Amino acid sequence: MRKSKTSLIFQAAIDVFSEKGFDKATMDDIAARANVAKGTIYYHFKSKEELFLFLVEEGMELLREGVESKLIDDMTPREKIELILREQIAFFGQYRDFCVILLRESWGAEDRQLEFRKMLRSYMSVIEKIVQEGIADGSFHDVTAENASSALFGMGAIASLHILLGKGEYNEEGLFADLKQLALGGLLK
Repeated sequence: MRKSKTSLIFQAAIDVFSEKGFDKATMDDIAARANVAKGTIYYHFKSKEELFLFLVEEGMELLREGVESKLIDDMTPREKIELILREQIAFFGQYRDFCVILLRESWGAEDRQLEFRKMLRSYMSVIEKIVQEGIADGSFHDVTAENASSALFGMGAIASLHILLGKGEYNEEGLFADLKQLALGGLLK
């Protein structure tokens, strides 16, 4: 089956941004990797910045939908947080290049940062609601849910990125066990 041009551009952009970084990547590089004319990319995206933001938005939506599709109402808040940690780790393992782009490049230009934060906020609001649920039922400490959601996302994302950029073995089960302990049990014995 022939891939659509947008899919080809999307994958090529992920590859090129991951390899070269946002600043060094060019639309010519992306067009060559996708095996399309540069004009085809500009037909779909006005600029490299717009293409980058599209990638981030699509990736964050994929992560959010993947997590939300597995959350079940009868799960306890603890089980939901465990599921989120596991899904984030699996997502970053499966979409390594996207993980690198997301966490290495999205803190660039101020406009990009603002757009990225909006997209990330959509995902973190899912975590925040679960933290609030756990606080309300007494299973979690009374913490600021927004801080907890960003800490949970950040912990999984940065730990994943550290392994992926270090080219170490990405042991999802080991990483999950460590993050679960830290997130739900704390570091102190």
